[in-house]
Parts: sequence; structure tokens; C-alpha cells
Amino acid sequence: MNKREQEKLRKRLEERRAEIESDVSYMAAEMRYLGVDQDDENGSLGNHIGDDGSYVTEAERIVTVSEDLQQILNQVTAALVRWNNGNYGACQRCGNPLGGERLAAFPDVASCLEWQ
Repeated sequence: MNKREQEKLRKRLEERRAEIESDVSYMAAEMRYLGVDQDDENGSLGNHIGDDGSYVTEAERIVTVSEDLQQILNQVTAALVRWNNGNYGACQRCGNPLGGERLAAFPDVASCLEWQ
């Protein structure tokens, strides 16, 4: 992989990290809004049992999506750390090169196909 392709991958990783950080912030704001909306109901969940179920379902969705986003963010951040440490593009388990096609498809990948 030439220098230009490597730089393109690094830029994709940085853009992906910024995008995910934005999504994580949005989910946190949604959770805060859901909490404020519940507080407006004087400490109870809602005026109707259906409202209670909707709040719980929405909160669970937000938590699940937030956890998934955080996991992806951790992978992208780890890839950038490997980049800065000079070992980006090598399998973290066996040290073999990951290959340009694999990195182009999954820039944050940490393992070769054998160890995936």
C-alpha cells in the first residue's frame, strides 16, 4: 500500500471517529431529553401505562445503540492508536500484514482473517 492510500485510510478513520462521536453525543442528548420528559410527569414515568412502556422501550433502544456505537468508537480509536504507534496494518495476534484490500474494506480491523 502506497503512502497516498495509507493517508486516505487514516483520514477515513478520523472521519469515522468524528461521526461516531457525534452519534454518541446525540444518543446522550436523547437519553437526557427522555429523562427530562419523565421529570415533567412529576417523578412518575407517564400518565398512562402505555406511556410507561414507550419510555422504557425507547430508553432500552438508546442504551443498546449507545453501547454499540461505543464499541465501534473503541475499535476506530484503537486503529488510530496503532497508526500513531507505527503498527497499523498488522494483525494484533500474529503480526502478519492485513492487506490493502482488507484495510480498504474495514479500516479499523485489528486481526487477519485467520484470527478474526
